[in-house]
Amino acid sequence: MSEKFNPNFNKNEQNSESKPECNIYGKEKFPPETAKEYVESLVANFKEHYSEIGYKEEPPVQISSGVDPTTRFIGSHISVFKPYLAENNIPNPGLFMRQDCLRTRNVNKLLDDNYTSSWGSYFTSIGAITPPERLHEACDETFDFFEKRLGIFSENILIRVSSTDVDLMNACRQRYGENNLEIDSRNPEYYRHKIGMEGISGRNFNIALRNVNEDGFDDIGNIILLEDAKKQLGVEIALGSTTLLKQIHGLDHVQDCTPVIGLSSIENEAIKRKFEDAVITSTVLYREGLRPFGQNNRNRILKKYVRSLSYFRAKSGINIKSLAQIISDFEKKEFPELEGQTSDVIVEFVRSFENELFAKKNLTDDEKKIKGSLELLK
Repeated sequence: MSEKFNPNFNKNEQNSESKPECNIYGKEKFPPETAKEYVESLVANFKEHYSEIGYKEEPPVQISSGVDPTTRFIGSHISVFKPYLAENNIPNPGLFMRQDCLRTRNVNKLLDDNYTSSWGSYFTSIGAITPPERLHEACDETFDFFEKRLGIFSENILIRVSSTDVDLMNACRQRYGENNLEIDSRNPEYYRHKIGMEGISGRNFNIALRNVNEDGFDDIGNIILLEDAKKQLGVEIALGSTTLLKQIHGLDHVQDCTPVIGLSSIENEAIKRKFEDAVITSTVLYREGLRPFGQNNRNRILKKYVRSLSYFRAKSGINIKSLAQIISDFEKKEFPELEGQTSDVIVEFVRSFENELFAKKNLTDDEKKIKGSLELLK
């Protein structure tokens, strides 16, 4: 039986004899069937933490909502917070939100067999924004979330910061000693942030947690001081729920937080992870009403993900019927509160696309590659 996610879990209370498999955070890997429960528990505790401080919750928007014209899809909660920055009216103490996001960095390498995706396209962002004069309070509130809510000991937290950002360094030093700071270890660009607003940029430090094998640290979020040429505008707290859960539970991949049941037998890790990514992203965007045709950039991106399902099912020896079941099972697990299914619509497009491939004469290089894989499946 897996441990139920408890954000207040303290490893000092852990009975090492009864649960020797627990890691340095007092956690263990959770099974795919309960992954959503863990994500939602983390989000709920984030919301409770900032609500108790007095932050107000901002409602999420659809990934393809278009509320931020500088990006095709919502890739961060900052897209929703931009109006508050533009009008310089962030309420005190601040705003927080949970926002589903999509970053399509994998889309152009889906058919590249030499590329393994370290990140999923779809993830849930948890973040907050507060007035700039609350920088020190914002840092303390964030570190309190890690230590008091998640039971993470300070020795497992690392702050990656630039020596040129004295104000950020001082905000970290008020809480932690020099042993928690990693100064100037990265390129200068690592400590700088762009949000797609002309004249506004950010200076950031990144928060990293120790790997469960105690070999190094991995980033799970950052705190960004946003400013224009004249003044400081706000402080953004940006955390990734999947990256955070991957660290403290020692998961193999961030997509284990949104697992696609039915692909575990695929031996090729690169194919399996990209197959998962294509199923997840196609389902999420279909549910928002997008379709893989037309001239809209969002639709064209969706088309690439959906077409890749044909390639991955062929490479994995999965027939159309099994693919339909895999997508349906994922949709029911990830969106149990929503009525209706899109899996049948997705599979119908896949079927039509494959029929078209074998009837079409002039194929693109990608289409030739997908057709070749399907021919080997027959």
